[in-house]
Amino acid sequence: MNDIVFIGDWIKDRVLGSGSFGIVVLWKHKNNEQKLAIKTCKWGDELTTKHRERWTKEVEMLQICNHPNIVATKELPPEFVTGLARANPSNLPILCMEYCSGGDLRQVLTRADACCGLKEIQVRKILNDIGNAMRFLHNNKITHRDLKPENIVMHVDDVVGLEQTPKKVTYKIIDLGYAKEIDSNSICASFVGTLQYLAPELFYSKSYSNSVDFWSLGLLAFEIICGTRPFLPFKAPVEWMPSVKKKTHDNICVYETFHGDISYSNEIFPENHISKPFKALIEEWLKIALEWDPKMRGRNTPSKVTFDIPSEEKGNTLGSNIIIFTLLEQILARKIIKIFSVTTISQVAYEINESTTILTLKTWINKDTNIPTENQILISPTSYTDIDNEELVMKYWNENSAVMLYVYNKNQIIDSSCAPNVPKAVQRCLEHHKDLYNYKNSQNLYRNAFYFVINQMDIYEALINGIFSRAESLKQESKQLLVKHNSVDKNLGQFLAKVEFFTKMTEEGKKHVEQLKESEVGTNLLGGFGKIFKEIDALLEKTQKIQNAWSQLSIRIQSAARRSNEGISTDMNSFVAKYNYQNVFSNAYKTFISHKKSEFYNGNREREKQCPDIVRVCYDVLKLRSKILQELQHQQFILKLKDLSIEFAKISDIITKATDNIEILSTDLSNSMDEFTSCVWSTISVVVRDADNMADLPYSVVSFQKRDFKIGESVSHHCIPVAHREEDTVKSLISESLNLRQNHTNLCEKLNSQKKMLQQTIFDFAFLNDTSQ
Repeated sequence: MNDIVFIGDWIKDRVLGSGSFGIVVLWKHKNNEQKLAIKTCKWGDELTTKHRERWTKEVEMLQICNHPNIVATKELPPEFVTGLARANPSNLPILCMEYCSGGDLRQVLTRADACCGLKEIQVRKILNDIGNAMRFLHNNKITHRDLKPENIVMHVDDVVGLEQTPKKVTYKIIDLGYAKEIDSNSICASFVGTLQYLAPELFYSKSYSNSVDFWSLGLLAFEIICGTRPFLPFKAPVEWMPSVKKKTHDNICVYETFHGDISYSNEIFPENHISKPFKALIEEWLKIALEWDPKMRGRNTPSKVTFDIPSEEKGNTLGSNIIIFTLLEQILARKIIKIFSVTTISQVAYEINESTTILTLKTWINKDTNIPTENQILISPTSYTDIDNEELVMKYWNENSAVMLYVYNKNQIIDSSCAPNVPKAVQRCLEHHKDLYNYKNSQNLYRNAFYFVINQMDIYEALINGIFSRAESLKQESKQLLVKHNSVDKNLGQFLAKVEFFTKMTEEGKKHVEQLKESEVGTNLLGGFGKIFKEIDALLEKTQKIQNAWSQLSIRIQSAARRSNEGISTDMNSFVAKYNYQNVFSNAYKTFISHKKSEFYNGNREREKQCPDIVRVCYDVLKLRSKILQELQHQQFILKLKDLSIEFAKISDIITKATDNIEILSTDLSNSMDEFTSCVWSTISVVVRDADNMADLPYSVVSFQKRDFKIGESVSHHCIPVAHREEDTVKSLISESLNLRQNHTNLCEKLNSQKKMLQQTIFDFAFLNDTSQ
């Protein structure tokens, strides 16, 4: 087939893969972008009847398995039937499939950066796609029997969009050559599949069921999370099976210690890239998927002590149902919020639901970071706004984001005393740098060391992005404070306008009162006004103070806003250009790859040697981390963020207090205006009353002076109005009022006696008629 390059309008591009007896070639159409993956059998008459059946069965199954996560078949262009006749000596059906440009999953797992597993986003996507595909096959009574990373390919959608938009990747199962239709009453007796991914019963039992796929799916999940298989990956199946058989239901990992002892664990390896909540959930699922007993595997049976376990022949009975796919679906549906703590330079994550509030989230963060709840600032990297405690966390959840929120301490930008999380293998090599390592131990060391470098790079990237987000949030905060300031400033202006009006009114009142006092007219009527004027003067003094303070705050907030808008990108870029992990990563990568290509890796695995190159890498990582944190503390942009953070907190506090004080002063002003108005109108009421009603007026309201009294005139014309006071005001004037009352009574008695005397006196005018004169 190598000599066949052109078939009609199709051009041979390259060989995509070659198996035991099949070869897959990529063909491209010269007039368009159409691509096809065409699989042919490379053998002829030497094929057995079993091989021919397997090939035919794969073609038939792929044609009926119409599922987005199973590679699709295409209609074979007719020119290939004759064009590939020479390359198909077996005359078996030619399989034409869609082309998946991303390659297979094994190619991804063999990359250096995947030495300790893939990122959680990728892990979730793989488990979702492959889980759906396997569920589809099992629902259609098909057992794959050869599920492994080599049989999972990646279809990359060629979507035209923004360059920064990640392309959508779909994971698909290929190679159903070993697949077999099977139901609950049938068993298989053929020994197929890749040895390391085969379920234990395929080695020691004559029969098996579709639960063999559960085991393979569990191994796949473990490997994409940790970068290695869970059960003694450095041993052949015949070596690891006796040890794995001894594991309990809860054991999901069996490994060799540094000294060669066999250890059992209920957890996956800590060197991974997934969050703690997801890790805990997937560990429970792995206990079901990696159950040794095939009759219990994938089911909801709690442990091996359960009696009368139903077999495949009995079907699903109550208490022992297949839940592996449903449980995986439920786990992948859980929402986990991922947060980076800039202050403690650490990552935290929590499972949330529709009702989880920010305040609840802060209490969780407090337990893990020791940042007091009241001192926490949560910032979204999309909106750069400080999130309110009453908001729902779900609003900020994004399944495609590695960091969904940043958390800061109000009193501290970065705590440089926080220690890094160093893998145990790295700790050992740093403490005992001259130790000898065999093949297995060296593999673990190089993997964990390179993971440590990648992890520190990720943390550093998150730290820099967190600092930038804080700078952007301070810009937003300055805008919000300006809006808040302008709102309060408007209210203050309205208040000052009222004060100015009332001041003019009271100043005019003061002038009239002073004039009356100078002329000694009605001085006893003016006692109520004096207290009101004192209260008004005190209010004006407070108003002047808040006005002066507000003027200073306006200048202060304008200055802070200007500084926040200056930005720190230039300074940060300069710092990152000077301090970064690129050199360390490059050295670590070269060291890792060199080790994999070394004779020690490919040759005598029993030999031991020192590993000074990777020890040096580990030292360099820690040294660089320490240097970065020390330098950050003194960087101008960090000091600027710290000052602005404190300044904005103070300004916000001042604005809040000013708002409260303005409200209090407004209330006092309103009360004073009401009191002043009441006093004025009470005085006017006294002035216009008739003298006959004088006795009924409060004794504190009017005052008579003897020299001003004239018979025949209304007494009210000589009254000096005094404001009608409440009980608290009247008490201060009781003594004066009693004297006024007594004088008023005496005067009234004299007036009445003189009036009676005038009425009773009889004058004799008879002398006017005396004629004798």
